[in-house]
Amino acid sequence: MRNDALREYKFKLYLNANHYVIFNGRKGASHPHTWEFGIEVLVDKDKFIKFLDFEKAIDDFLEPFQDTLLNDHKPFDTIIPTLENMLDYFAPIFYEKIKNIGGLLIKIEASETPSRTYVYSFRGRDEYLNDLNEHMKTALDNIVAGIVRESLNEE
Repeated sequence: MRNDALREYKFKLYLNANHYVIFNGRKGASHPHTWEFGIEVLVDKDKFIKFLDFEKAIDDFLEPFQDTLLNDHKPFDTIIPTLENMLDYFAPIFYEKIKNIGGLLIKIEASETPSRTYVYSFRGRDEYLNDLNEHMKTALDNIVAGIVRESLNEE
């Protein structure tokens, strides 16, 4: 869908950490990953937000997990830190961090290898739809205000 009121950005961020998983009651070996998070964000076209602001918010959140054993961190000390469980836990936190900066998180793609990706989408969720409606209202108000200013300056 084309939308001239909003801009869409994509960011990639990384988490380097170890984890182990438990399947059928058996603990696997601890092993490293570089998890990649592809984050898609909407921003009102009239807002200027530095890429760094979004990246820093997520990086700051991920920092305590960097270069550690995820299983030692809450909630992964009780929830197996699979790719899916990690993203299900991280996604709502990322959403709030992006929202606090002025963006709207559309979806996150998390990969543990180039061929394995789990997608967490906010489309269709009530909070996302309400926030999108607010962004659209603000963007459209800005467009109307700009048209009015232009017409007043032409007279």
